[in-house]
Amino acid sequence: MLSFTRYLADMLTFIAYSKVVIMKKVVLFFGLIVTFSVAYSQTPKELYKTAREYMMQGDLESATASYNALLKQYPDNIDALTDYCYLLVLEKEYIKAIELGKVMIAKPSASEQSYQTLGLAYKGKAAFAEADGLYKEGLKKFPKSGVLYNEYGELFAMQNKLSDAIVKWEAGIKADPSYSNDYYNATMYYSKVQEDLFWAIQYGETFINLESYSAHTALIKVKLLDAYRRLFTGDKLDKLTSNPTNTPFEKAWYQNISLASSVTKTSVDAETLCALRTRFILNWFYTKQNETIPFHLFEHQQYLIKEGLFDAYNQWIFGEASNPDYYQMWQNTHTKEFNFFKVYQQNKLYKQPEGEYYK
Repeated sequence: MLSFTRYLADMLTFIAYSKVVIMKKVVLFFGLIVTFSVAYSQTPKELYKTAREYMMQGDLESATASYNALLKQYPDNIDALTDYCYLLVLEKEYIKAIELGKVMIAKPSASEQSYQTLGLAYKGKAAFAEADGLYKEGLKKFPKSGVLYNEYGELFAMQNKLSDAIVKWEAGIKADPSYSNDYYNATMYYSKVQEDLFWAIQYGETFINLESYSAHTALIKVKLLDAYRRLFTGDKLDKLTSNPTNTPFEKAWYQNISLASSVTKTSVDAETLCALRTRFILNWFYTKQNETIPFHLFEHQQYLIKEGLFDAYNQWIFGEASNPDYYQMWQNTHTKEFNFFKVYQQNKLYKQPEGEYYK
């Protein structure tokens, strides 16, 4: 009798559990119907926004479902194809990403981001030859793409072909001078691989103006301070100034820096570098070298001097890397000046113009 009662109780429990499972499946089924009904009632723009929001939130499962719903209705939506390909790269589904990417770049509407994303899939799979051919094809279609030049350079860097990599990053700077990543990689190259203090300084400072708030920005500030300190170590500046292979730009820069270099004899920090660089800019424009060698970065510095913001700018670049405690104290005692500079920086879009490539 006891066993039958237990059996009956177990059966009732199983039936109750089964009902719950069935109900959950019914709810899920109708939920999917509602989801796809909503999807089909949305415009392509609305669907794309929904899918992208899921991806930005890190909800890759929902993003995948949304992109599939969008692409089922609008298979030629290049933005959705590109994003979905990137999503597959994030999930390390490189084979699927490559298959989709090949379809994507075959479309007339394929963008430089489409080529970039397929390139990431090739890199993830270590398909270097295929990636090389892809970037060549992409740059024929988008010859001024700083993005593709940067990715091409990084492809060579992955293979430890750094002399080939810097050629691509330089080409990217020349073709698309307001794209930041080529400057970042070039600065790292000239700081670590080939000691070229001049270009580490010019490219590094251009980069932090193009990209002022990122982990890369903090790193490049350290590289800038280090480059200036190495410049004023021993007889380094004299040797570089007298180098017969200097370009006209390098020659003019070194001569002007040398004239102002006395302020760095005791130390090289945010204070002395501000004084050095102020003298440099004043002399550069007084002697009208800006007319023969126009360079927007120097025009930017001159503007900050005129507006009384150059001290804050130099503290922003060198202060924390040089002396964090003093930098904090400087901010506390120059609150108005520092806040003015931050507002200016956040509202002013820095762009490096074409035609000022002197490498």
